[in-house]
Amino acid sequence: MSNTRPIQPIQVWTPNGLKSATFLGLSDFFDYHFDNGGGMVTYLLIGMESQGTTTDENGNVVTLPDVAIEYIKDNLSIPSNVVNQWGASDDIIFNYVATTLNLTLL
Repeated sequence: MSNTRPIQPIQVWTPNGLKSATFLGLSDFFDYHFDNGGGMVTYLLIGMESQGTTTDENGNVVTLPDVAIEYIKDNLSIPSNVVNQWGASDDIIFNYVATTLNLTLL
């Protein structure tokens, strides 16, 4: 998963019930300005879910790999003082989003 960071697991409500989000993703930066203006970021709260098992050609039960599921996708406003510090790394944006959402990056 590109542009994601692991987080301390948090419980989130989904259409399929309560799930554990374990990653924070940033998927889109838009409407940002480096001339003392703010911007927006689309963030994702992602969890890993089991696909279950299958049977191979020899009749052995094989556990399938977990898949990443987006539980929450939303936009967050980024203030100008954060946008103005943004450089080659997205760490400043991750830190701002995590702090704003009360998440702990691991």
